[in-house]
Amino acid sequence: MDNGWSQKHLLRVILTSETYRQSSRISAELRDHDPQNRLLARGPRFRLSAEGVRDNALAISGLLSLHSFGPPIRPPQPDGLWNKVGGDRYEYVVSAGSERYRRGLYVVLKRMSPYPSLITFDATARLSCRVKRQRSNTPLQALTLLNDPVYVEAAQALAKRIDDENANKNLDATLTHAFRLAVSRSPSAGELDVLRALQTAEAAANGTEAAWFAVASALLNLDETITKN
Repeated sequence: MDNGWSQKHLLRVILTSETYRQSSRISAELRDHDPQNRLLARGPRFRLSAEGVRDNALAISGLLSLHSFGPPIRPPQPDGLWNKVGGDRYEYVVSAGSERYRRGLYVVLKRMSPYPSLITFDATARLSCRVKRQRSNTPLQALTLLNDPVYVEAAQALAKRIDDENANKNLDATLTHAFRLAVSRSPSAGELDVLRALQTAEAAANGTEAAWFAVASALLNLDETITKN
């Protein structure tokens, strides 16, 4: 009430509170005594929203455009989707340049044919009002992160960023930097071994550029990358 019933102020207070900013890691003792986290002894852990998953990948790769306002954007989607529901009346023209990398908030929404990548991650089609989005975990989501044009372009940009920012570093230092870009922590010894093996095998088979693309794609596909911890 003191702030004019401002929802924005309330959300800011919640998100900047010590309670909300706790780690989501749980000890064995807490798991036994408070499995539902009713005491708020740890932070929440959940997959990012559909828009957040896309924005996060673009931010990690360095592609995300923070340009605000203006008309909606049209990122790449399978050809002919709008024609299936509207005939030839509607033409889907993919946004060019940095416009296509604006935040998911600005993605155009056609109720009869919503943007597939967002729907895969449980965005609402807005055919009806919803109080809360559901969160699913499906194989199609992993396939989207590997093959959707947005995530392929993000992986390509991240691979270039990794190579550009680590020109004079050894392989382990470069992999550590790449891992930190994706999940904001250093990799464990086991995680570093896996990344090293992937990069080395891909480099031997397909060359350095393809190797860093494979590493970047793997990092963008990590559960930890698309999850709020």
